[in-house]
Amino acid sequence: VMLTHEGVCNFHANEPSNILVNALVNKASAFLTVTTLSFDMSVKEVGTPLVNGLTVVLADEAQVNDPGALAALGAETGADAFNATHSRLKQYLASPAFANFIGHCKVVLSGGEKYTEGLLPLLQRTTEATIINTYGPTETTVSSNMADLTHAERITVGRPLYNVWECIVDADGNELPAGLVGELLIGGPGVALGYNDLPEKTAESFIERAGRRMYRSGDYARWTPTGEVEILGRTDSQIKLRGLRIEIGEVEAALAAVPDVTNAIVKIGKIGGGEHLCAYYTATRPLDVSDVRASMAKTLAGYMVPTAYLQLESLPLTPNGKVDYRALPAAELFRTGEAVAAANETEQTFCDIFAELLGLDEVGATDSFFEVGGTSLMAIRVVVEAEKAGFAIAYADVFANPTPRKLAALVGTEGEEPDQDAAEMHDAEIEDFDYDAIDDVLARNNLRAFIEGQRRPLGNLLITGTAGFLGIHILHEYLEYHSGVAYCLLRGRAGVSAEQRLKHQLFYYFERNYAELFGKRIIVLEGDVTGKLPVGDDQRIDGVVNCAAVVKHFSSGGDIEDVNVGGVENLIGFCLDRNVPLIQISTGSTMKCPLKPGATIAGKTTERQLYVGQNLENKYTRSKFLAERLVLGAVATRGLSAKIMRVGNLAPRTADGEFQINYDTNAAMGRLKSFAIMGCAPFDQLDATMEFSPIDETARAILLLAKTPANCVVFHPFNHHRVLFADVFGAMRNVGLPVVPVEREEFATVLHEA
Repeated sequence: VMLTHEGVCNFHANEPSNILVNALVNKASAFLTVTTLSFDMSVKEVGTPLVNGLTVVLADEAQVNDPGALAALGAETGADAFNATHSRLKQYLASPAFANFIGHCKVVLSGGEKYTEGLLPLLQRTTEATIINTYGPTETTVSSNMADLTHAERITVGRPLYNVWECIVDADGNELPAGLVGELLIGGPGVALGYNDLPEKTAESFIERAGRRMYRSGDYARWTPTGEVEILGRTDSQIKLRGLRIEIGEVEAALAAVPDVTNAIVKIGKIGGGEHLCAYYTATRPLDVSDVRASMAKTLAGYMVPTAYLQLESLPLTPNGKVDYRALPAAELFRTGEAVAAANETEQTFCDIFAELLGLDEVGATDSFFEVGGTSLMAIRVVVEAEKAGFAIAYADVFANPTPRKLAALVGTEGEEPDQDAAEMHDAEIEDFDYDAIDDVLARNNLRAFIEGQRRPLGNLLITGTAGFLGIHILHEYLEYHSGVAYCLLRGRAGVSAEQRLKHQLFYYFERNYAELFGKRIIVLEGDVTGKLPVGDDQRIDGVVNCAAVVKHFSSGGDIEDVNVGGVENLIGFCLDRNVPLIQISTGSTMKCPLKPGATIAGKTTERQLYVGQNLENKYTRSKFLAERLVLGAVATRGLSAKIMRVGNLAPRTADGEFQINYDTNAAMGRLKSFAIMGCAPFDQLDATMEFSPIDETARAILLLAKTPANCVVFHPFNHHRVLFADVFGAMRNVGLPVVPVEREEFATVLHEA
C-alpha cells in the first residue's frame, strides 16, 4: 500500500478531532509499544508519540509474550500509555501484574479487529485511563476513526479523524442516512495512492466521489444518531479472527477440494466462550474429520485451518434459496478421539486451565491446546494461569508440551509420578527410521575421500535466503572471490520488491548495493523454497546453496516444518531434475543437543554421524535434523550430489565487528542477555565454554568446502576454539554488564523469581 508523508503527518497532528494525539499530549508521557514494526499499527505506537514529544518504550519479543515482564517494563520506565489489538489486550489483562500496570495508565487504546466481547467493561473496571477504540484500514493510513469509550455503554469506532471525510452508501452508490447499513467510504489526505504495481486492484478499491479520492473500505457500517460510525462486518468474504485476516473464500475452496465433499460453508462461530473457525460440509459419504482437516492443512496456513467441523445431510436455506447461516447448528471442536480422563491432580489442573481459557466444558488429558482452539497468543494465558496454580512453565513449554499430560509431566510435583508414557514417549519418526544406507554414506565421508577426490568448480549458484545474515555474506563472498552468476531466491516484503530488499541488505552490511551487477552477475528470483522455483529453462544453474530457514524455536502451526523440511524436499527434487549439487546449510545443534535418557556416545560427535540418540523435541532442531536426513537419504538412494554444512554460533565479522540486523533473534546473544538481566551465574557455568563463528569466515569456509570431492558430504564449518564463560563474563563486566558467580541454589532462586 503506497502511503504518503502528508497522510502520516495528518494522522500525527495534535488537533482536537485527533483524539488519540490529544489524549497523549495532555495526559501521558511515555508509550509502551508491543507491535511488530511490519504492522501498520506501529506508525501509531512509535510515530505518534515521538513526533508529539513523548517517550517510546520498545518491548522485546520475550516481554511481549510475558504480561508480567511487560508490566514490569512499563513500571520501570514510567510508561503510562498502551496499545494492542483487542484480543491481545484482553489476554494480557488476565495477569494481575499487567492489570495493575493498566490501572496506572493514563491512555489505553486498542483496535485492528472486531471489539472483543467483555473487554470494555473489564477495562472500565480496571483503569481510570482514557479508553480509545481505533479503526481504519491500512489504505487510509493506520486509522480513520476513533472513539472515546471511557464512559461508553455502546461500542462504536467514533467520528472521522482530522481532515477525514466519510460517507456510507448502498450498492448503487447512494448516500445513506443514520441507521441504514451500507459500505463505508473514506476520504482525506490519509487515503493511499493505491497498491504498488496492482493497477486493477487499485481501480477497484480507490474511486472518485464528489471531487474527492475515496477508499472503499469493504466494511458494512451505519451512522448512529449522534454522528458516530458502527462497523458491522465485511462486505466481502474477508474476516478477522484473533487479529488475523482470513479469506473465507480461500478456506471454503480448500474444504470444497476435499474428496467427496459436495457443499462447503465456513464461518466464525462461538463455542464455549471463544471464537472458532467452523467448517460445515455435505458429502457423498460419511467423512472422517481427521481426514478432512489433514486435507485442508495441506493448502492452508495453520491459522486458517478450521478448529471445528460438522458434516450435514443438507445445508439450511432461507426462503429465497440462500444459505441460512443463522440456522447452522453448533460445530464440534476437532479432537483426535474421546477425552482422556486426567491421571492425577496436576493433569486435572491443566485440563481445567485449558477448558477455562477455551470456554469448553471439558478438555482431556491428551488434547492438544492448539488443536482444540488455542492460539500462540492464548499460550500466554496458560503461562499466567499455571503460575497462579503454583507451576512455573515458560511460553515455549506450551508449544513443546501442548497437552495437560505433557505439561503435568514437565512440572512433576512432589508426591506425583510424572506420566511415564509422556516422559519417555517413543519417538517413532526418529527412532524407527532405517539409518543403514545413510550410515554407509557417512562412512565414506573421511579424510581419504578428501585427499584423493577431485575438487569441483562452483559455477553459477542459486542461493536461497539471501536476505538473511548468513545468506547475504555467502552472496558477498561469492561475488568478491568467485566467478559466475548468483541467482538469488527471496521474497518481497512490506511493499518492497525482492530486488530492492536485496540491495538494502547489501548496502546495510557492505555499504555497497552492487547495483551494477544486477541483471548480470546477480539475478533476483522472487519466490520461496516451498513453491515452484521461478527458474527458466534457459537459466544455467550449477549448484544450489540453501540458506533459507525459519529459525524460531516454537510454533503452534507447521510453518517451521514447511520451510525447513518441505522446502528442502522441494530443492532436492529441483537438484535431481537438473543434476546439480545441493549445499544444505544446517546447524551444529542437530548434533550438540541433549541426548535422550539412556543414550550414550563414545567421544565427540563428528561429521560421520547423524542419529546418535539426540532428544529432538525442539521444533527447530528437529526440522533441521529431518532436513539432513532427507538430503543424506537422497544421496544414498536417489543419486543426489549434496553437502551438509552444520554451522555454529554465528557471530560478528572479524573484519569490522558488524553483526546481524535482527540480533535480538540470536539465541546465543539471548542467553548472554539473560545472564546480564539476572546479574549472576552458577559457579559451574564459569567452566563451560561458548563458541563464536565469525560470519565472514563461516561464509568463506562454506563456499570453499562446497568445492570438495563428491564423497565429502558433511562438514562442521564452525570455530573449534571455544571460549570459557568466565572470560565471556569478564568481557561483559568490562562494558558494564556484571555477572556475579553464585552457588547453584541461589542461581535457581534468582532464575525462578525472574
